[in-house]
Amino acid sequence: MDSSADELQPDGPPEMTKSFTLISLLALTGCALAAEYGPFCQWHRDPCSTMAIQWIGTVDREGTKGKWVVGAAGFGYSDDDDQTVLEDMKDNYTAVYIRRPYEVPAEIPAGTEITLAIRYDDAFVAYLDGKEVLRQGMEGSGSAVGKVKSHEADVWEYFKLGPAVAGHKGVIAIEGHNDKITSSDFTLRPRLDLRANGKLTPLVKEGAKWAYLAGGTPRAGWTNSAGVSRGSSDALLYQLAYRPETGGNWQRPEVRVRALGPTAHTVHGVDLSGLKPGTRYEFKIARSGSLIGTWYFKTAPAQFEEGMTFVTGGDMFHKRELLDAMNTRAGKEDPLFALLGGDLAYANGAKGERWLEWVDSWNKCAVAPDGRLIPMIVVIGNHEVKGMAFRPTDAPDQGQAPFFYSLFLGQESGGQVAIDFGNYMSVLGLDSGHTSNIKAQSKWLSESLAARETIPRQFICYHRPAWGSGVKEDATDIRREWSPVFEKYKVDAVFENDHHVYKRTHPIRGGKVDEKNGVIYLGDGAWGVDVRAIPTDWKTTRPYLVEARSVNHLIKVTMTKSGFQYEGIKADGKVFDETKRPLRR
Repeated sequence: MDSSADELQPDGPPEMTKSFTLISLLALTGCALAAEYGPFCQWHRDPCSTMAIQWIGTVDREGTKGKWVVGAAGFGYSDDDDQTVLEDMKDNYTAVYIRRPYEVPAEIPAGTEITLAIRYDDAFVAYLDGKEVLRQGMEGSGSAVGKVKSHEADVWEYFKLGPAVAGHKGVIAIEGHNDKITSSDFTLRPRLDLRANGKLTPLVKEGAKWAYLAGGTPRAGWTNSAGVSRGSSDALLYQLAYRPETGGNWQRPEVRVRALGPTAHTVHGVDLSGLKPGTRYEFKIARSGSLIGTWYFKTAPAQFEEGMTFVTGGDMFHKRELLDAMNTRAGKEDPLFALLGGDLAYANGAKGERWLEWVDSWNKCAVAPDGRLIPMIVVIGNHEVKGMAFRPTDAPDQGQAPFFYSLFLGQESGGQVAIDFGNYMSVLGLDSGHTSNIKAQSKWLSESLAARETIPRQFICYHRPAWGSGVKEDATDIRREWSPVFEKYKVDAVFENDHHVYKRTHPIRGGKVDEKNGVIYLGDGAWGVDVRAIPTDWKTTRPYLVEARSVNHLIKVTMTKSGFQYEGIKADGKVFDETKRPLRR
């Protein structure tokens, strides 16, 4: 829709459609969707009867030129913290216009003021309810723009905009200016707060969605217009249908929509239940009534099958060619699923474009020989979090990993997941100190394993290694808190990551090698990253290790009625390490 539209709609998903109807894309969004990334399949509930299918839609900047659309702050280019990237701004235009509604609470302390917090490069003008209240970094008045001074967006700067009126509904509008059309970067990153008694209360949060106009000139009165249509009637835009590959009626579930972190990208998906175990399904996705693709998935069998396999690994994406090669290998191994141990896209909680590439690679490369998509079970790593956090006793909250928690389902408890495959296997995922403290998860871990004592196959996955190769410091908190629990409940194997090497331990119990009663640990996260050098004295300094190598790999687990086979496999399919272990229950 154009700038004559009335309102910036709320962020919740709009009403959904359950039928394939030809709908005009432009009528829905006011711009074109350039591409879809995905779909990919994920298990976060019963793998025998459910499947989550998700994909990402992206906005085509070519289709937004001169039009009001919606994006997440900050706006800019050539900075890692830009959420709405204006790739076409350099050499094309110097001004960006943003606006959105705000509402002051009905009850506020006397003397409350509205405060603008902003990082900007190079200048801006701010308006409240159509009136200019602040001009920084440039000369002129009203609509006139004089000389713009160079200014770097290094820190947050704070400005008082005026007194707040209880219950008032208004519009905040900002125009941002670059000093020259050839500038190497641009930033416009605002938030709005209420200040009272020395305390700040968010009014418009950092990363909130704003209507924005880039590469055009706003109409008169844009500063007191509430905005434009949300630009994301995306549930109507996409439809999905599925059925068993053998035939039957097509089912059309509700497609749900949510933002991908603090970006203008949207995650679309369905969370299917009531599926038949061990059954191959086909599904189709349509955009505006036009088919964009057909894919396949398979549910897990209800009963154990001899020779079942899965693959595992983490630290996936430094270079696209490494990621693609190992994802392709994962597909060729034809596993039931992939257990992915964190540091997936290396986005550091800030780089949304990295997730687009990661999803794209998995969709195109992690495909079984029969064409089905490989479902994933995921855990969180430090590179999912802002600041690359590993703080075992003072972990940041989930908001510091906005992409991980908005993209994947089933993580509501804070990075912990327990997946039961019928009565024959369980997989537990943990957060190794990235958004949950280590000790705080011990009770959940003990209770979860105790409830599954009768299940004969038990696997654990997390990111930071307790029993590493010496490349980095070991996670001693995990050794102290979790390893005794693994030993008590006779966990079959623990998969660790993070160190960018391969390792396999002897069975360990009480910190010592115990071939009969110990737990083996395998890792350490070298899927698609540059590998690290292992200390040459690892055999003497770390006697619990059987093998340690600097090599990109995945680990393949093959299960039989009597035990397990673990293989370290390179992208070319070469097996460089293997061992067999007996069933422990």
